Amino acid sequence: MITSASNVARAEPICGMDAWLPVPARIEHIDQENFNTYTFRLRIIDDAIRRMYRWAPGQFNMLYVPGVGEAAISISSDPDEPRVLEHTVRVVGSVTRGILDTGVGGVIGLRGPFGVGWPVGNEIEGKDIVMVCGGIGLAPMRPMVYYLMKNRDRYRRVILLFGCRTPEDRIYIEELAEWEADGRIDLLVTVDNASGDWAGPVGVVTNLLRRVKVNANQSAVLVCGPRVLNRAAAWQFLQLHVPRSHVFVSLERNMNCGFGRCGHCQYGAKFVCRDGPVFRFSDIADIFAKEEI
Repeated sequence: MITSASNVARAEPICGMDAWLPVPARIEHIDQENFNTYTFRLRIIDDAIRRMYRWAPGQFNMLYVPGVGEAAISISSDPDEPRVLEHTVRVVGSVTRGILDTGVGGVIGLRGPFGVGWPVGNEIEGKDIVMVCGGIGLAPMRPMVYYLMKNRDRYRRVILLFGCRTPEDRIYIEELAEWEADGRIDLLVTVDNASGDWAGPVGVVTNLLRRVKVNANQSAVLVCGPRVLNRAAAWQFLQLHVPRSHVFVSLERNMNCGFGRCGHCQYGAKFVCRDGPVFRFSDIADIFAKEEI
């Protein structure tokens, strides 16, 4: 079930299920995106649960590997096809390694969906949409790209700015080419360090703002990436006079429970798993300015 909090998408955990209890999900397919990043296609095994499962762009699930632990992973597939459930995972720890080692045909646990997602509906309709992503930050933004492309007539310009360290670090390479050829969104991709036959822009992703004319009062900005990118991009858009209430940032924290009970993801007076991961900048500006938080 998808509800709305201040016109920001939120879906409740699977209807009728204990939010603490993982449901079994089978790994149906694995795509390797780059040297340490994989996209896992999951299928919830229980037919009734699979039929009722719904989620919103920008939300996440808790993925559980028996005997190892849980990790919060953003949902990266098309929200209009909720029974095709994908998570793009950078394999960097024991849980993510455990998911990869489980392999195709193996079963892991899934809880969710959790959190507040990207703004949808009236709040951003009729505006220019500017999405800024860095590295694995494209994964939580990918469902929003699907949503915007399917509802393209409701928006003015739709712009996606994506940056990563090298051309080899890109994810969804074939899909990026498809989006660019499709023409419904304006796509710019940059790398910090060029290699091979890379002929595109070189530099941090915020440099791409020089190539984009931003209509401050008619734009909604969505940012997702590492902390340094989130800060740099948000401040640059504010300097361009985009209102704070029109800037949305997806934050990454250590999330354990999914609904604000354990306190691991506390961010000032807020909890990233419950009140985020997507926040309106005007709601977190005071916290966001403090490097130690």
